[in-house]
Parts: sequence; structure tokens; C-alpha cells
Amino acid sequence: MKTKFKILFLIFATAVNCLGGIFIPQTAIPLYMDSVLTIAVTACCGLWGGILCAFLSNGIMYLFDYTMLPFVICHISTAVCSTLVFRKVKVPENLETEFLTIEAFLWAGLWAALANAVSGNILVDILLSSQSERMNTATPVQGLYIATKSLFFATYLSGILTNLADKLISAVISFFVYKAFSKFILFYKLKKHHG
Repeated sequence: MKTKFKILFLIFATAVNCLGGIFIPQTAIPLYMDSVLTIAVTACCGLWGGILCAFLSNGIMYLFDYTMLPFVICHISTAVCSTLVFRKVKVPENLETEFLTIEAFLWAGLWAALANAVSGNILVDILLSSQSERMNTATPVQGLYIATKSLFFATYLSGILTNLADKLISAVISFFVYKAFSKFILFYKLKKHHG
């Protein structure tokens, strides 16, 4: 895949991640959606592309006060987990004609969710005393706290459930964007070759 297409895709994915991370918290939906296309970038551009997407997305959101910089660890874990899954399922040698499966993306989302839940919950516990600044993700914690009377347990359980939903939705979106992007590259190559 040509470098210019990877750069354009990275810019597009970073913008989508930032928009998701900025606008979803304004709703009552208890999701983060700040790494919605990181799995797709990792599939198309490899581990370093995914990590760069993580730094750019979190860095931009940090500059505009939508996240704290240490949470880039969660975002990086999405790229790392995706890379490990994609290596295990053997990434096709020719990404323009062979595609990863939806199952590979779902597994990447599952492992990323677990890694994000652990690292994110530890960061929330250390930096914010188990109290999220985002109302859309604080509400499930409050509901679980009322039921369990343990802020620690409520924070961790809510973090796991929220990350599972967030990363599996992100994995499905990433899969379809990845397929569309790969088909666009194939179409472009064929057009250039025949045109």
C-alpha cells in the first residue's frame, strides 16, 4: 500500500477518533469512541501506524481538554492488541486483494477492551479517585455503586462493560472502513494500471 494513502488514512482515522471522543461524551451513551478507527489503522498501516494514530488522537483531544494525556496508554493498548491478533491470524500478504476477516477484528476488539478496561480503570483509580469526569461514563458507575456500595468494584465492572461495548462497536466499524479503504486502493491501482 502506498505511503501517501497510509498517511491520508491515518489523518482521516485520527479525525474520526477525535470527533468520536469529543461528541459521544456529550450524549448519554456510555461509550468513549475515541479510538473508533485505531483497529482499522493498525490493520492497514501496522503497529507503528496504530501507535501514531493513538498519539495523534489523544494528543489533539488533550490539547482541547477532552482527555488526560496518560490515557494514551489505553489507546496504545488497542493498537498493540490488534497487532497481536492480526499476526496470529496471519495478515494477508497482499492487503489489496486479500482481506482480514470480521472475526479477526472482533477478537482484536475483545482483547483491546480487556486491556483498556484494566489500564483505564487503574488510571481512573489513581488519577481521579475512581470518579470519571465524563458524565456519560460516570452514570453506570453511580448505578453500580448504589447496588454494590463499593466504588472500587463499581468502577472496575463499569469499565469492563463500557470498554467491551465500545471496542466491539469500534471493531465492527473499523472492519467496514478497512474493507472500503482496501477496495478503494485496489480500484485505484487497477484504474492506474489500465488507464
